[in-house]
Parts: sequence; structure tokens; C-alpha cells
Amino acid sequence: MLASKETLSLDEIYKANNEITQLKQSLEREALFGEGRLPPDQVDQRERQYNYLYFQLALSARKLMLYDFIGRPSYPFITDLSDKQVSQEVDRLLLLLALHGIEILISDPHRNADDRKLFVFITEVVFKKEIKDIRMPGVCFSIDYNYYCPDHTHSCIFMAEELLNGLFEPDYDRLEGCLSSHFYVSNRYENELYFETRRKFDAYRAYVGDYQLIDWSIEDIILDESQRKSVVHLALHYGLEKNQKPLFTDKGHLVCYGKENNWWFIHRIDFPGLLVE
Repeated sequence: MLASKETLSLDEIYKANNEITQLKQSLEREALFGEGRLPPDQVDQRERQYNYLYFQLALSARKLMLYDFIGRPSYPFITDLSDKQVSQEVDRLLLLLALHGIEILISDPHRNADDRKLFVFITEVVFKKEIKDIRMPGVCFSIDYNYYCPDHTHSCIFMAEELLNGLFEPDYDRLEGCLSSHFYVSNRYENELYFETRRKFDAYRAYVGDYQLIDWSIEDIILDESQRKSVVHLALHYGLEKNQKPLFTDKGHLVCYGKENNWWFIHRIDFPGLLVE
């Protein structure tokens, strides 16, 4: 696959990928609707017209295999290819898909995944999917590689990010997406966090005081797939708002468990000043 020679940590790659996605979405909206260049009412009007046209086309559009949608490209048998040839073929197919508005979401660290596995995914899963034959500028069909080929390491990194963002928001609503249900009254997310859990979160924010979480990094992930359990070791870098350089670092870990739907939840948090389980 296309990859930089620079070596980044898993969490650095993950954060960079999020920033690239946000930038891409911003550029697409500017090109299609004039967002950032035109008055908001004109942007809204263009977006409504675009969505209406798409809806009308979708009512009568025929369905066809994605392989047919992109022109039935030829490709060799994987057994006939060397590792280098497989990587080149994967690059070619990904580019061909992108030219037809088909985006394969490859969640990091799958960005450097086994290209033979990715080749099989494209030719045996992606090509066989059915889509509506709609060809409009800006229309993009996304297929999540991680959904079909779960990456538990990536899921645990995502849980860590949700936790660290949610801990410092005015309320703790964001934590519903990453905490195990046993932290909630009656094991239901729509109910309140247990009083003791909320008290510990409040105490942790008081422990941090005027310092802010400037950055964080993954030091290690110990994954036991047989038990669907992982231990994520983190370094939390704190500093002051006026000085974005970290002044001190706390180290701790999370214990996560995965469900059958490949969604992982945090069952234990062990940071200096915060222990909940």
C-alpha cells in the first residue's frame, strides 16, 4: 500500500488520519456548496438542491454489482503474484475505486495491513457488493474495512480517545460510547452514572486542577483475543493553557473487553488520582 517511510506510533497515526478526514470533508463541502466562500443561506440552498436531486435519482436508480459499476476491471490471481506485485495491484485497485467514488475506510493500524489480505477483501467482498447506479460529483460510497476485518487494537485506541475527551467535557455524556454499562445505574446508558463513579471523575478533574491534557500517547497494548480483553498503557501529558509544552506526565492503564459486535468498552480505569472499576 501507499505508505510514508516515517515511523509513527499507533496513536499518532490514528490522530493524523482523523485530521486528514476532517480536512477532506471540509474541502469537499467547499467545492460542492461553496462553504466558507458563500453566505450561509446560499450554502444551505445548494445543499438542499443537491440532496433533493440525489433523492430523486435514488428512487429510480438500478442496482448493480460494484464490480460492474467500476467497469469490470481485470485482475490477476493472487497466487501468481509476488509480495511486491500484490502491493502494486492493491494500490491500482484502490485508486480505481476512488476514481469511481468508492472509498475503502482502512482504520489504522490497518493502513499498513497485509496487502494479500486487503487484495482478497477487495476482490471477494467489495466487488460483490451491490450499490445504486448514481454518478454525481461528490457522491462517495464508503466501505469500512474494519467492519469486515475487525482490528481490536484500533478499537481500543478509539476507546481511549473517547475517554480522555469525555473526562474533561462539562458533562460526561460522551463517556456513554466507551464505558461499560456496569458504571451506569441499572446497567442502562440512558440512566445516570453511579454517584460514586461520577464523584471519582469530579475528584480527578480537581486533582488535575488548572492543568490541561496537552497530549497523550499509547505506550503498549496487551491484547488477549481469546478472552477478548486488552490492557492499554497510556502516558498522559499535562500542561498549562498558555504554554502548550507538557509540564508533567502521568502514566496509567485501561482494561477493555470486546463484545461480539466487535465494539469494545472500558471496564477499569487506573490513572494516578483515578481508579474506577
